Amino acid sequence: MNNFRGEFEVKLNKKTYKAKMSMNSLRMMCNQEGIELNDLYEHMSKEPMTAVCQMTFHAIKNYALLNGVDSGLPSFDAFCAQALDSVEQFEYMSKMVMEQLAPEEDDEDSKKA
Repeated sequence: MNNFRGEFEVKLNKKTYKAKMSMNSLRMMCNQEGIELNDLYEHMSKEPMTAVCQMTFHAIKNYALLNGVDSGLPSFDAFCAQALDSVEQFEYMSKMVMEQLAPEEDDEDSKKA
């Protein structure tokens, strides 16, 4: 998976899900959850566990849609139960989400600053 393009994998209950976080996955999440894009960071601050799960869940759905495959996802609550059952898994998902929302500058850009 190419993390620099918003792609990552999530392993839950011995199943691997491919995810692609993009503008479309954020659009799907905001539409389904009734969140304005401008309020995304506030939502993440108030409900970090829910927000990370939502973003990851919709990134998995987005990958499936883009590739014409079934996501194989359980219900959102079942997904959260599985994802939040492991501190390590949640930390990994959080890292992947944050890397997509605030990618680090590449070395050339940071040298120019």
